[in-house]
Amino acid sequence: MKISNKLSLAAIFLGVSCMNASTQKDQEQPNIVFVLADDLGWNGLSSYGNSHVNTPNIDRLAEEGVKFTDAYAMPQCSPTRFTFMTGQYSARTNMNAVVKEKHVMPFARMIQPESTRILPPESITIGKVMRTAGYSVGTIGKWHVDLNESENKKLLGNEKYLDQYGFDALKVIDNIPDEPKNVMNYTNAALNYLDVNRDKPSLVYIAHNTVHTKLEAPADLIQKYVKKGYTKSPDSQGSFENKPTADYLAMIDYLDKSIGVLMEGIRELNLPRETLVIFMSDNGGLDRVWDCAPLRRGKGSEYEGGVRVPLVMYWPGRIEAGKIVTEPVHIVDMFPTFMELGKGKINEEYIVDGESLLPLMLDQGSFEREAIYMNTPLYIPHYNKTPSCFIRMGDYKLIKFYGDYLEEDDFKKIFPQPKIELFNLRDDLSEKNDLSKIMPEKANEMEKMLDAWLKETGAKTPVVNKNFDPERWRFATAHKVDENGESIYGGIEE
Repeated sequence: MKISNKLSLAAIFLGVSCMNASTQKDQEQPNIVFVLADDLGWNGLSSYGNSHVNTPNIDRLAEEGVKFTDAYAMPQCSPTRFTFMTGQYSARTNMNAVVKEKHVMPFARMIQPESTRILPPESITIGKVMRTAGYSVGTIGKWHVDLNESENKKLLGNEKYLDQYGFDALKVIDNIPDEPKNVMNYTNAALNYLDVNRDKPSLVYIAHNTVHTKLEAPADLIQKYVKKGYTKSPDSQGSFENKPTADYLAMIDYLDKSIGVLMEGIRELNLPRETLVIFMSDNGGLDRVWDCAPLRRGKGSEYEGGVRVPLVMYWPGRIEAGKIVTEPVHIVDMFPTFMELGKGKINEEYIVDGESLLPLMLDQGSFEREAIYMNTPLYIPHYNKTPSCFIRMGDYKLIKFYGDYLEEDDFKKIFPQPKIELFNLRDDLSEKNDLSKIMPEKANEMEKMLDAWLKETGAKTPVVNKNFDPERWRFATAHKVDENGESIYGGIEE
């Protein structure tokens, strides 16, 4: 089906709201459309502080729905997707790394644990749970939870490959040739899937490849920002000295336009059941092309710039318009949220680490969780990342560096010792003021909770390296691996 884009934003959203208010809808097992952007930072939307790009379509989701101010994902794409699929923290599954990225660092202070790089097809996934509950479950876009994905897709074909995980492969229809990042192609495929499966509930997972580099956007949108005074990046991968560039801003703009097309398409379909639309990002912004301030650092980091992401939900008639939630939430919560919405069931023995967000979305019942946790036990040299873990409890966040950390103003300077940092994020969003020495009792309490969680989940943690060399610690023998997990090439990461 071909979706037009002629209505104004007000008409689109007013039409969706009126449709749900005036038409009898099946409120049991609503449709769920989950849109996951790639590398869009917490402040990448104008409703979250982006002063360079206006994002009216996504902002309208927040204005007419709920905006989460303190939502978290993992600091990189694969661990986030593993967590979404399983409903389990990556500490429990040991799926901590980008599937084809591996930094073997023989002279680093710590020996990092090897990560699991393949989500076994026999795993319990959100796709399988929702299928069992009667849903049509489809996905399109970035998968990134299997080291052998390309080979397995060649062997089985895309449809059979995704079917193992409980997902249908969405089909691109009315293919737009040379479409940057397939943003609109993915969107129209999702609408077609909702239409074809209109007689039963659907879960649609759109995993965009944008705004991840390389920088690609429609020429007219790039020119729009050139006229505003931004330069076009001379490098498709972007660089610190050029940010923000016209082509990067155009990518955000185009992503927002796709949400307008999505919402108009849902209105035009007049589906027989309600539809919940969720927009989120898979990790923080890439600081090579985007300034994540006021958050500290960016993608790959344990600091807020690496892990705090935008999250908005739109469900007219059910979610109160303009609602703002400051409670810390995590992408691990999507699994139990979808499961509760769809009336899905799993074996009692299966551990779900997340909590259903329905109490926060709908003001029904209480939301009780003491803390959220994260284990990032790896070195990522190009993000100046050393092994760490953290706990967020209420307003406080404690970061534990396992065995070394870097000088904030000189990332080539390493301190070969463990460290604890404590921040009050309500008062200090930029994580500038370490309170661990001022509030030792609070730091000790949270560190004990973090250690107990690491033990309970069976988290893999690094150990001290007897061959540590402070002059050569950044030497990496590989940062790409082949289908067998072996190094493709070696080199020096500086």
